[in-house]
Amino acid sequence: MVASAVVCGVILGFLLGGLTKSTAWISLASGIVIGAMAFASTSKRKTPSLTPWDWLMFAVFAIASLRAFLWLIFRVGDEVRILSPYNLGDISLHIQFIRYLSSCVSFWPESPILSGTPMVYPLGADLWNSLLLLIGVPLEQGLIWAGLAGATMTAWALWRWGGAFAIAALLFNGGLAGFAIFQTGQISDFQSEMAWKNIFLTMFVTQRGLLYALPCGLFLLQAWKEDFFGEGSKIPRWVQFLLYASLPLFNAHAFLFLSLTLASIFIFQPSSRRQLIVFVGLALIPASIAAYFVTGCFSASSGLRWLPGWMQGSSGAMFWIANFGITLPLLVVLAWKGIIQGNASSRSFCVPALGIGFLCGFIAFAPWEWDNTKLMLWSWIACAPFLWELVLKPLPRLLSSGLCVILFFSGAVSLIGGLDGRHGYELSTRLELATARIALNDVPLGTRIAIDPQFNHPAILLGYPVVCGYEGHLWSHGLKYRETWDKLALVLKQQPDWRQTAQEISAKWVYLKGQKIIPVPPSNQSD
Repeated sequence: MVASAVVCGVILGFLLGGLTKSTAWISLASGIVIGAMAFASTSKRKTPSLTPWDWLMFAVFAIASLRAFLWLIFRVGDEVRILSPYNLGDISLHIQFIRYLSSCVSFWPESPILSGTPMVYPLGADLWNSLLLLIGVPLEQGLIWAGLAGATMTAWALWRWGGAFAIAALLFNGGLAGFAIFQTGQISDFQSEMAWKNIFLTMFVTQRGLLYALPCGLFLLQAWKEDFFGEGSKIPRWVQFLLYASLPLFNAHAFLFLSLTLASIFIFQPSSRRQLIVFVGLALIPASIAAYFVTGCFSASSGLRWLPGWMQGSSGAMFWIANFGITLPLLVVLAWKGIIQGNASSRSFCVPALGIGFLCGFIAFAPWEWDNTKLMLWSWIACAPFLWELVLKPLPRLLSSGLCVILFFSGAVSLIGGLDGRHGYELSTRLELATARIALNDVPLGTRIAIDPQFNHPAILLGYPVVCGYEGHLWSHGLKYRETWDKLALVLKQQPDWRQTAQEISAKWVYLKGQKIIPVPPSNQSD
């Protein structure tokens, strides 16, 4: 449903010059129809019965998701708050994108965070919320509903892929930092200063594309495992095609990982080759078109570079021990069991997963090196069922239980600490937003504004495109912004000829401190 609605929305955005209420209804209706067709054509097989551990992990995932998403954005008095400090910058960006896409901007949209640049971001999840906003669903409610729906599907997909162990792998990843609880006597997110942070807190809640890409990717992995190494998947091939080909619109890292997994299956399972050639061949054109647009016509800097040791700095081996604990030794054992001694199935999935994880320790795949974790997430989750079945489960129960406790303890402490009820961080105030809305009353939506580039600037939260957005977003997205950034500083300081400079950076209005809004006259008018 989500994939088809977003794809339809993008197509109509191109054909009609932007999204409107009518196109939103058409897109959502097409999503419902195609979703119903997919559900009807999916064979209904009896699923394995749930064990007590399965029920426990479902319960923990439900509690964590309800806490994280019901308080994703909330109000305390006049303040608009969010629960997680990791989400301060991200939620502002997504709010801007959602409002911006719903303002009938032409497709492919220009970047709302940098003038003169195409939008460089997998916009699928935000476009979905834009469709909901256009039909009347309030933005905050739409964000919460999407979060809860994505969490529900993710929990089910994790269980289908690797049972209770896979759910725990997402919720409780970590190393040794959490054991500090025995020294401090306090529960806290001890992994917040580490490189390998809690996945649920730092990526699942903040990276909205994962709400779609994670369940979608896991369903595809399970389908391919059943199709090429089992009795056949209950997900029809045309549904797999739709999910896979549309994935670049939601999450580029997921698409890359799944593509490498298909290549691995092609190598290790000869009987799959003819089917894979047809499947990938048909998906190549639509997926490439989607990748072309979300990378700004391949204009964004990839940030790919040699970075041995990743983020270890001068810490050396202690970095890896503190961040990952016994995870890395267990994965080394998995490499022996799943690849050297394994069969075609375990090799097909473990080779790309372990291989990508290994490369992330030596190569930076994005301008911000921490973004390697967006690939490491897939490596870790893909390995989870094989780690349990091939390494931990065959051990004596007491030993395997002890290793699971050591493996997940730190992440569990961080999860509890990160969802602590005492948290809450101010994003803005209702008064500030209301005042800004009045000040911008004469500025049409979609009009680019020069602002002081703060992540929670009112113009950003109201969905206006700006000359330069928050610097952390600009450089982490691989955008070439420095020249425009320097000119923006001259405009905001109202240096001589600042109006001409404002025209050069495509600013139509200038938003100064004190919510003073100044129009920039066209170039054919004098100052």
